[in-house]
Amino acid sequence: MKNKAFLSFIAIAMLLNVAMGQNPDLPESKPVKDFQLSLIPFIGSDGANAINNTYRLSVNILAGITGGIEGVEAGGFLNITRGNVRGVQVSGFGNLVSGDLRGIQAAGFINVAGGDVQALRGSGFLNITGGSFKGFTGAGFANVTGGNHQGFAGAGFANVTGGNHQGFTGAGFANVTGGNHQGFAGAGFANVTGGNFMGFQGAGFGNFTGGDVYGPQLAGFMNTAGNVRGIQAAGFLNIAREVEGIQLGFINIADTISGLPIGFLSIVKRGGLRQFEISGSDALHVGAAFRIGLPAFYNIFSAGYRPFDSGRTGGFGYGIGTAIALSEALVMNIEAHSTQLRTDWSWKIRETDMLNEGRLLLGVNAGNRIQLFAGAVLYNHYYRDCPDCHHSTADIAPSRVFYERNHRNYTSKYWFGARAGLRMGI
Repeated sequence: MKNKAFLSFIAIAMLLNVAMGQNPDLPESKPVKDFQLSLIPFIGSDGANAINNTYRLSVNILAGITGGIEGVEAGGFLNITRGNVRGVQVSGFGNLVSGDLRGIQAAGFINVAGGDVQALRGSGFLNITGGSFKGFTGAGFANVTGGNHQGFAGAGFANVTGGNHQGFTGAGFANVTGGNHQGFAGAGFANVTGGNFMGFQGAGFGNFTGGDVYGPQLAGFMNTAGNVRGIQAAGFLNIAREVEGIQLGFINIADTISGLPIGFLSIVKRGGLRQFEISGSDALHVGAAFRIGLPAFYNIFSAGYRPFDSGRTGGFGYGIGTAIALSEALVMNIEAHSTQLRTDWSWKIRETDMLNEGRLLLGVNAGNRIQLFAGAVLYNHYYRDCPDCHHSTADIAPSRVFYERNHRNYTSKYWFGARAGLRMGI
């Protein structure tokens, strides 16, 4: 079996060399003949002279080689054309064309054209175009185009275009475009574009664009691009230089943004919000926080503590907020924040013990980077209440609780309070 496979490989390699190689002895303009019939290359109605002619009808019982096709060619296994094809070319295994292709090309395994292709093209495994492609190409494994691609490309594994791509490209694994891409790109794993992308880009894992993106860029894990004009959304990470639109992801990173970054952590390198805060409140007496993002939407990372309670209650928290400029000196902050309370200060969270806050704060600019603030807070203490539970022992909720609810060993208390402090821009 190994010897047979090796001999088959050598035979196909030799046929490829004959089909795609250059022969200076062949005439530039070949006579057009009506018909030829071949059993294998060089054994047929025109023998070795078939390579010097163009045919309107070519039939290859197993395989055959011609100088060109202007009409129809059918092969049981392999069609080899040392020239151009204008018309229909069908084979059980493969079609190998050294020149251009115009028309329809179908093969059970592989289609190869060394020049430009304008065709409806399909194969069970692979389509290869040395020049540019215009039309429809579908393959069970991959479509590879050395030049530009215009039209539809669908593959079970990958579509690869060396130049620009205009149109639709869909692949089970990846779409790769060396130049610009305009249209739609959908892949089960990744879309990679060396230049700009204009249209819709969607991938199960990531979209990686070396240039700019105009339109939606959606991915299950991450997106990278130059400038973005539209929406950049990913399950984990978005990276871009300048963004005009929306970044939506767990982590968003941009040099500048005129729009909105929404996520767990948004980093805007130029013109972003970065504030360190020291505060006090009636629930957690001493607190520190870091705000990062944009004034329109920022993230809050915090820690708080009650130093005067025997329970040593404190915790780490996270929140989101927005800052509305009321005047040059006055800012209103609307924030939602939650802290997981602790008493033993171990990293392991044993029970649900949450201090949730809705904040309405007013800040006054006291200098270039300094801001004083104070405001009202709506508190909610939600915890599991049972004899063996490790919820906070401190009296977080004061006597002015206005609503309390108990359900399935969980207690929820609501009350109003206040907080004040100082913020410093960094």
